[in-house]
Amino acid sequence: MNVYTRREEMRWTIIALTALVLSFGGAVVRLVTAEGRLIPDPAAIAAAKAAETKAQQAKACQTAADRLNTEIPVFKASAKAARLAATATPSATPPPVKGKKPPPKEKEPDVDLAWPSALPSYKQVKLLAPCRPLVEGVTGAKPEAARGWEAVTSAAAVAPGEDYKSQVEAARKLLAALGEAPVDKVLETTKETEATLKKAADAEQEKAKTAQVREALPKGLLSRELAVGLGVLIGVLTLLASFLSVRAAASRRLQTLLPLREAAKTGNSGMQAAALLTLASQHNGGEPGLVIGAGVGGLVAAFVFPLDADIFVAGVMVGLLLGLGFQWTVRMFEGLSNWRRRATELADIEKPAVPIVLVLSTVHLGREPEFWAFFSKLSAQEQAATVAQLASQAEEQILAAADAGAAQPYPQQAMGQGYPPGGGYPPGGGYPGR
Repeated sequence: MNVYTRREEMRWTIIALTALVLSFGGAVVRLVTAEGRLIPDPAAIAAAKAAETKAQQAKACQTAADRLNTEIPVFKASAKAARLAATATPSATPPPVKGKKPPPKEKEPDVDLAWPSALPSYKQVKLLAPCRPLVEGVTGAKPEAARGWEAVTSAAAVAPGEDYKSQVEAARKLLAALGEAPVDKVLETTKETEATLKKAADAEQEKAKTAQVREALPKGLLSRELAVGLGVLIGVLTLLASFLSVRAAASRRLQTLLPLREAAKTGNSGMQAAALLTLASQHNGGEPGLVIGAGVGGLVAAFVFPLDADIFVAGVMVGLLLGLGFQWTVRMFEGLSNWRRRATELADIEKPAVPIVLVLSTVHLGREPEFWAFFSKLSAQEQAATVAQLASQAEEQILAAADAGAAQPYPQQAMGQGYPPGGGYPPGGGYPGR
């Protein structure tokens, strides 16, 4: 930076820096504190499903125990009718006693009735036997039910064959296992288990209805930390580019005007004044729109899409492009509105031999574009001559106005003011080609 840095360039650089820091500060805080949306707790839902499954298993076990407890008396009655209690291998016949009738011979079991009478009970023990771990896991191992469970386990281990003889033997084993077993105690424990697990399942269902957790943040193309860092880096680079642009513009003015100081001393003073007018027509250095656009774009992206850090980077990129476009649009419509002020600022620094204020007084307000359209087409020597001529004309008009004022003073002169009404220099000035 140097004395040729415009005040408005410095002002916009500070504004851009402030906007970038505040925007990125808000965006980073928003991204760092972002949380996923609330969703039903998958663990609570899974626990509710598991509890419901156990409750259904307990219900099936209780149903099997209830049916077995009902089937055993029926099985006993059917076994008696089927003569399953008769021994399979008759004992040795005792020698006949003289004068006594021999005992009646035992009848063979009814093979057509033996296994069908045992089958309903067999189906229930096959369903009930696997329930013991579940039931005892809830109610504990109760001694009064232990004999019943052992009987159920023994009965479930019976394996009937395909032939009648093996089926009769299987029916007898089943009768022997279940005949005197305390299955009612097993039924009590299954009912207790079913009630306990049903209550637990209902509690888990209620809990699952209200349990919520934060959804994990989505993984984008870049990790969250990398995306935030990249977006901030892009913003810092835009600020650096804007600063270097301001510095380059100030250096260009220095390199242009410094050699012309010597040229003004050698009599070519119009060159210095013409250069001041040319430099004043150029827009500011710096790219504040680029910087502000990057900051605002990142801030908007962070607040609208806080869950996806990739969009923050995209927002910074889109914002800087839009900001740059808006900046150049403003500069295009701004035109030469600041031309007089900028030329005066440079003249305050350089103190040219040809007073810029005299040259500017010959250009009517609002007609700067017409003057510049004429002036910019001239060569450097022609620009220098034109500036000198305009300054000379303005000086002549001032002297003429002073002479006229001495003969007939303006009302303002009576109050100590030396310029005509309306301020500035007298009208009538112009420039070649008008």
